[in-house]
Amino acid sequence: MPKCLPCAMVLWLMLPTWATAQPAQTLTPDVIRLAYVSPQRAFYESNDGKTAQARLASLQAETSREVDARNAKLKALQQELAQRSSILAEGTRREREQEIDKFQVDLQRFVEDAQAQFLGVRRNLENAFLAKFGPAVDSIAKKRGLLFVLNQDSGVLAWADPKLDITTEVITAVNDLYQVKIATERSY
Repeated sequence: MPKCLPCAMVLWLMLPTWATAQPAQTLTPDVIRLAYVSPQRAFYESNDGKTAQARLASLQAETSREVDARNAKLKALQQELAQRSSILAEGTRREREQEIDKFQVDLQRFVEDAQAQFLGVRRNLENAFLAKFGPAVDSIAKKRGLLFVLNQDSGVLAWADPKLDITTEVITAVNDLYQVKIATERSY
């Protein structure tokens, strides 16, 4: 019989006794040294996140207005060609059709460029937020003596007691960093 087997059996037999002998403790992050946070919720509820969302909405609205204006111009060009095609010379009609085709291609490129710009701006804003989010989580984890902070949005955490959620504290810490940034920008 291996030497570690008797030790394992004793541990197996005594573990339930030790577990019941421990006094019952209230479930708090400070006792179990484990917490979770929702980066998405922190982003959407923090001042940085709200500012980023407003900027993205503004960019999207501006782009939408430009696309609508270009679509209206395209429609007008197409209608004009349809109305006048019977009286236009063959060469002139082909020229107009080519202009419309070029305009459609330019519009499609504009839409693709606008989407790429939007995604780039969103990525930059999210990265700027994450640059504050990480230190905020780190600060709270150290202050509370936490060993683990799980990401609620990752799909790994199926359920946890809401008492272990430190997202509100993280939002407050990120907002404090946001206020420092605003104060620094105003002082220049």
